[in-house]
Amino acid sequence: MSTTTQTVFDTGNVGQSSQQMSSSSSSMLTCMQACQQCHEACRKAAFGISPPAAQELAADDVRMLLECAELCQLSANWQLAGSQYCRQICGVCAALCRQCQARCNDSDGMQECAAACQRCAESCEAMSSMA
Repeated sequence: MSTTTQTVFDTGNVGQSSQQMSSSSSSMLTCMQACQQCHEACRKAAFGISPPAAQELAADDVRMLLECAELCQLSANWQLAGSQYCRQICGVCAALCRQCQARCNDSDGMQECAAACQRCAESCEAMSSMA
C-alpha cells in the first residue's frame, strides 16, 4: 500500500511570479508576527491589570482587550492556513485593533498594548488591501 503526501492548505499563490510570492509571503509573515504580538499584548493587558487600574477600566474595555487578542490569533491562524477569507479577517482585525489602540492610548500603563495594536492594525490593513 503506498501513501502520498498531499498539501492540505492552498496559499492562494497560483499564477503569481516568484517576486510577488516573496513579497506576499514576507508581508504575510510580518502580519502574522504582528497579530501574535498583539494577541500576547492584549492578553497580558487584560489579565495583568492592577486593582487600581481595574477600577478605572470598564468591563467592556477588558472585553475589548480579550476580543482583540482572540481576533488577532484567528487572523494569524487563518493566514497560516491560507484561508480564502484571511483578507476579510485581516480587515476586521485591523478595525478592532484601531478601536483597542484608541482605548489603550487613553489608559495609563497601556502603551505597550496600544503600540502592539497599532502595528497589528497597520499590518492587517496592508494585508486586507492586497490583491
